[in-house]
Amino acid sequence: MLALMMLLQTARQTLSTAANLLRDPLDPDRPQPLDKDLVQLLAPIFDAILLRYFRGEVHGLERMPSGPALLASNHNAGITSFEPLLLGWLYHKHMGGDDALHYLAHDIMVDTPIMGQLLVRLGSVRACHGAGDRVLAEGRKLLVFPGGNYEAFRPFWQRHQVDFHQRTGFARLALRQRVPIVPVLSLGGHETLMILHRGETLARLLGAKRWLRSDSFPLFLGLPWGLCAGPMFHLPLPAKLLVEVGEPISLDDYPEGAEDDPEILQEVSQRTEAAVQALMDARSAERRPFIG
Repeated sequence: MLALMMLLQTARQTLSTAANLLRDPLDPDRPQPLDKDLVQLLAPIFDAILLRYFRGEVHGLERMPSGPALLASNHNAGITSFEPLLLGWLYHKHMGGDDALHYLAHDIMVDTPIMGQLLVRLGSVRACHGAGDRVLAEGRKLLVFPGGNYEAFRPFWQRHQVDFHQRTGFARLALRQRVPIVPVLSLGGHETLMILHRGETLARLLGAKRWLRSDSFPLFLGLPWGLCAGPMFHLPLPAKLLVEVGEPISLDDYPEGAEDDPEILQEVSQRTEAAVQALMDARSAERRPFIG
């Protein structure tokens, strides 16, 4: 009877939270304070999914600098990526609820009813330069994925290859705000499904760049669909997830206005990509596919 009453109370809290997400929407273009009541409500779910189902681990949190910083990570698992949530959850535990971590998230994620507001209250902001500037200007930490959908939909056999696709926007943002870049490894998510092809030609034919902001329209094997095409959510296999925070890269030696120098931007981008790849090479050698 006690267990039933607790279950009913949890269900009421969950329904009340969902109603609040719809009734009091927050602006996804501006960083919001972490909703600690929501975090507390979801804590058992986070522990069950991230720490037990995925056996998630985060290493190197002691390397995280104090104050504002831009965290740059490789991107995995299409649009069903759990490594960012794992990092955010264990960082939250490590910091005792202070110094919240924010994420740049795709329009689809933050504009989806309920889920979008859930993400915003947990630290997500829309993936645009203005939102990133606001997060760092307020002295907070921001996690970005420079490779975007191009890297997130890379074929399975390239899962241990970090590819920022020569993008430099994150480097410009860090230089403009004069904050360090922290390389972050995400490992395991690309084993929760099997991407067969990135689907760039199909994306162009379908105009996916216009209506999905995506250069890819992937072909993949994943649950519950089996063989599927497009940037679809999937039910992830229980691959072991690992996140590692690397040594911060200081940008103090670069001159004022460096954010407008294409050569410096490429240098910073390549330097960050190489740091993440070094973490990948060290950790991926220890893994077995799917099992981790």
